[in-house]
Amino acid sequence: MIEIQTSAIKINKNKNKNKGLIMIKCLLLIIAIVFIPVKAEEFSLPEEFSDFGLNRDISISYEDLDQLLELTVIDMGLSDRTILKPIVGNGTRLRSNRDRDTALEANRFYFEEVVKSDIKLGFKVIRQSLEKVPEEVPLNALTLDEQLAYWLNLYNTAIIEKLIEHYPVRNAKKLLEGESSILNDKFINVSGHTLSLNNIQHDIVFKKFGNKKIVMYGFYQGIIGSPNLRNEAYTADKVYKQLSGNAEEFVNSNRGVQVKRNRLSVSIFYDQAKILFPDFENDLLKHILNYSDSSINSQVEDSEELILAIEDWNVTDIYGTERSFGEGNATNKAALLNAVAANSNVPGAGAMNLSFLSDMLSSKVSSQSRFSPAVLDKINKLRLKKKINSSSVKIKDLPTK
Repeated sequence: MIEIQTSAIKINKNKNKNKGLIMIKCLLLIIAIVFIPVKAEEFSLPEEFSDFGLNRDISISYEDLDQLLELTVIDMGLSDRTILKPIVGNGTRLRSNRDRDTALEANRFYFEEVVKSDIKLGFKVIRQSLEKVPEEVPLNALTLDEQLAYWLNLYNTAIIEKLIEHYPVRNAKKLLEGESSILNDKFINVSGHTLSLNNIQHDIVFKKFGNKKIVMYGFYQGIIGSPNLRNEAYTADKVYKQLSGNAEEFVNSNRGVQVKRNRLSVSIFYDQAKILFPDFENDLLKHILNYSDSSINSQVEDSEELILAIEDWNVTDIYGTERSFGEGNATNKAALLNAVAANSNVPGAGAMNLSFLSDMLSSKVSSQSRFSPAVLDKINKLRLKKKINSSSVKIKDLPTK
């Protein structure tokens, strides 16, 4: 959508009407008609996505996604706001990194290993499996928490799939911005509705769940400057606890919030979520104060200016932030990987071999339902009950002799 801003033109009136004024008005009217932007078709929430159920016994299983994320994501823990220092040594020449204050932050994904193995297909298979969930149970029969977990898992699985397709792109700014952004690519199909990643984030989740601002922290975008990709799937029973953890991690990191000289700098990611903050600056300040820890809380409160200034478009791979050139004492991949794995809570993360999982994962996802037999039995009973209740019964008088 293109917005054209026009400045108001004041024309001084005098007693003698200027004939040229009429021509100017006509010309302005013609220009206005010609250049009125055509509004993009607004996304209206389909009926299948708009309602919700109250039965908490109907839950979606994400066991396969859990296994895949546990193997491919390194949990880096909370930020200690460490700034990357250049490594000096013979034979070492690090590429210029203007994002040194954020370079050591954010959970990491094994892009380097995943793209070389068949496991990269796992994310596509899981995405397609999630798309089929409404064929078994209508989304509007699920609780709100169940629906929120579903949309977040579908979004994150789909964006990883897209990022794998484009890797080894190191800076994802061109992928994420503009009309040709992967966020606008409509490759997801749910209940017969073709959706983009932006549709899921802005038109479904923000509109339906936006009364709780922390939903924005569920949208990983493949870069250091976005909220974290968790090493587990979102689930209805703890989705808001998971999102709250993401919020605390992001706000208390260099890539989320920084305070320097009474100026509060925040991530440009918050610009995506403006719809969640009606009074943007004041509401965002209150939100940050709610999640900031004691080390910066008072500085945030005393800040005199809030600006959207922090950005890091580097992909959250293992080696992209710190790559070496040449021989000698250059930092090698194995050493860096071991250093990263040492901060991980995933045992043996540095030695993961992902190839073995692909066949097993694909067959499991494609052949099994995301609902347990007990849940499916309950669903069938509810469907039968609904069918009976919606059926009409005609009573006919018996003939009398």
